Parts: sequence; structure tokens; C-alpha cells
Amino acid sequence: MSVGIIFEEAGLLKKHDRFKLVKKVGKQGDVIPKHNHPEALVVFTCVKGEVKVFLNDEEIHIVEPGKLLHFDGDNYINAEFLKDGEVFVTLINK
Repeated sequence: MSVGIIFEEAGLLKKHDRFKLVKKVGKQGDVIPKHNHPEALVVFTCVKGEVKVFLNDEEIHIVEPGKLLHFDGDNYINAEFLKDGEVFVTLINK
């Protein structure tokens, strides 16, 4: 019996009572529309490509492999893929 699970597809990968894990895949120019997650703390991890993230329409972060962005989900996020890429978003229940 395996104790580990490998996830490869995009979308909601894991929903647990304490967290959710989502994989987003985008092509250059694709956008993630403005939204928030008031129930969660957010960890936004880029594993491929480059993503420009806007928090509350005014704070800008460039996230690329080796970097992650953490913020309170009360804040609004929208993003644009600057290069073809993949990100993992971990939503940790408050």
C-alpha cells in the first residue's frame, strides 16, 4: 500500500478539512481573474514560468520558480502568466 500520492493534473488536487491544494496551468497572456479567499491564508508557488501577481490592484509581485508568495486571503488577487507556467496555490484554513 502506498503512503504517498502523486498529482499531475490541473485543478483542485486535494481538499482537506484544514487546507486545499490547487494547480493552475497557463499560457503566456492567460489571466487569473480578481478574487479572494477570506477563509484562508494563501501560499502561491510558481514551479514553471513566470507570473505577475496583483494584490488589491496595487501591490505587484513577479513570482517565478524558487519563489513563493504568501498573503492573507482577505486580500484580492489577480494574476497574469508572463510565460507559459504552472503554479500551486495552497489555501490554509484560518
